[in-house]
Formats: sequence, C-alpha cells, structure tokens
Amino acid sequence: MPNIETVGITPDEFARVIKDPISYNREDKYNFQVGLKDLDFDIDSDKVMYLGLGIPFASIDEAEQALREDAITPKLFVEYDNTEHLVTVFDHKPIGYSGFMDCVTHSLAITDHGLFEVGRYPAISMSKLGRFWQWFLHRRLASLKDLERWQDENSIDSRELIERIYVALTGVED
Repeated sequence: MPNIETVGITPDEFARVIKDPISYNREDKYNFQVGLKDLDFDIDSDKVMYLGLGIPFASIDEAEQALREDAITPKLFVEYDNTEHLVTVFDHKPIGYSGFMDCVTHSLAITDHGLFEVGRYPAISMSKLGRFWQWFLHRRLASLKDLERWQDENSIDSRELIERIYVALTGVED
C-alpha cells in the first residue's frame, strides 16, 4: 500500500479552498449559457397598433415581429439566481442561429454587466398547455470595463459600438 501524506491546513486556508471555486463560478458564469426567468420590455403601443398586433401577442411570431419592428425592446433581464441586467442596447438582428432546425436566434445586447450574446426560441411549457418565448444569455462577449475602454478609444456611443461588433461577427453591413 502506498504511503499517503497528510498535511494539516488552517481554517482560513480551508475557507479559501472553498471560497475560490465559488467566486470563480460567479465571475465566470457567463462563459456558459445562463437561463433567464423573467424579462421586461419597453412597449411602443402606437407601433404595436400600427402593426395590427395586440398585447398579449397571439403568437411568438407576433412577438418576434414586434421585436424586429422596435415595437418592443428588452429593458431588463432577470436570471434564475435573481441577478438583474439593465439592458442599455439591444440589437434584434441575428448574429447566428442554433438548435434543432435553427430554431434559436442569437442577437447582441449590452447590459450593465457587459456585452452578451442573447438567445431566444419558442419553447413548450411542461406545466401548462401552449408555447412560450424562452430567452437566455448564451455567453458574455465583453465586460463592461472592456466596452467602456473600446468606446473611449474610438469615441463612439453604445449603439455604434454594437453595430461595429455586429459587422465584425457577421460580416454584414447595413
């Protein structure tokens, strides 16, 4: 049997060993998909009416149309751990698609936590009949400090920055 060496550690060292992975997960949780349990939107009622839509929307397709036409704009994302993201800029244009038959649309959003790739798709509820619009943070592309630095270096506002990032990711210019 091999010799096993044991080393004692202090309570402070033990606390650090436990705390480091927890703080690491909090800081880097946006490297992977993070679910959203709630969203809040700014609603332009005149545009909704002009588009011939009603609230609540009759379908996810109508909600997507309202989003594309800027009749609704996300203003708050709430994660399952209750972390709130105040959305400062949301660009509905797709930067990509994924999922079965490309059902997930990925777009860009700047929040008070950085620049995110945000996904949304039609889902089915297991608790009640019907479909619902599911959103998630796919990953963080840049921290708020990075965004501020890029804006300062290029003398641009958040909208121009997100447009440049969109072009860099997709190669598509408006």
